[in-house]
This record gives sequence, structure tokens and C-alpha cells, in this order.
Amino acid sequence: MAGFKRFYEVMNIKPDIYDKEDAVELDNIKGKVEFKDVSFRYNDRNTVLENINLKVAAGESVAIVGPSGVGKTTLCSLIPRFYDVDDGSIYIDDINIKDIKLKSLRQNIGIVQQDVFLFAGTIRENIAYGKLNATEEEIIKAAKAANAHDFIMELEDGYDTYIGERELSYQAVKSREYQ
Repeated sequence: MAGFKRFYEVMNIKPDIYDKEDAVELDNIKGKVEFKDVSFRYNDRNTVLENINLKVAAGESVAIVGPSGVGKTTLCSLIPRFYDVDDGSIYIDDINIKDIKLKSLRQNIGIVQQDVFLFAGTIRENIAYGKLNATEEEIIKAAKAANAHDFIMELEDGYDTYIGERELSYQAVKSREYQ
């Protein structure tokens, strides 16, 4: 009963971030991202990002590097609005992300965390985890976008290769050692 009460409390928490009344769906996204004078604080005393200006063209790759704790993950977490900026604005294809429905925004963004977690199952199932009804074509497109398709095709069972949690990297190294 105590677990149910806690579950009920959590389910009734009002989110800090929500859709504006006139929020729009993203359609035909190209992928241009722009930060304009973005600042973010976790609390009143701890400024993590200050006056960040960054433009990333559609299809462009950018590496964000630096020591632990300087705000790299926070910067990336602002794009899908896991947090809202304190000052400034972030745009995707010239649309302020605050004007986009959260569900639509997050469905159009792929995120790879620092600690990658693989679920027990096939490579295909792991790729489709973000979109359970993904077609074979979408799965292959995602793998190619991540530069993983060629590697996957080198595996004996390709996309049907079974992996356990964190097991793929060991298999990959082992298979390449003996080629």
C-alpha cells in the first residue's frame, strides 16, 4: 500500500515544463540548431551556462569537449527541453523550441548518453527501442546515421546478433582481433 501511495504522489506531480497553448508539431525537420544568448542555472547560485551562442547547420557534426562538470550534458539536455533555459532561446530550423510540442520535439531528437546502455536482445531490438514500430528501413537508416551499419553487417548475424547488457563491445573487439 505504501508503494502505491508513493506512485500516486509521483503521478500527480505537475511537470515544470509543458506545451504552450499554441505549440506546433515539427514537420519535415532539417536539423539546424541554434543557441542565442543561452544561460542556464540549476539554482540561483550555480550558473552552468552563460550567454552561449552556437549555430549547427543541418547535417553538420560538432564535438563538444571539456572537463567533467562544465555543462556539456546540460547543453545537450536543453535541446529536448529536459530543462528550460533561464535566458536566451534555442531554435530548431528557426523555430523556438518553446513553440514546439514537447512530444513532437522529443520524437525528432536522437540522444546518445555518455553511458550507453544496451538491453538484452538483438541489435535490431536495441535500435528500435526508441520507436517500437520502426520498419526495417528505419532501423537501417538509424544505424547508418550512427555510422554503425557497416560494423553491424560484419557481425555473423548482422542486425539479428543477440547482445546482453554491455556485451556488444566485447564481441566486437573479439571478432576484430581474429580477422
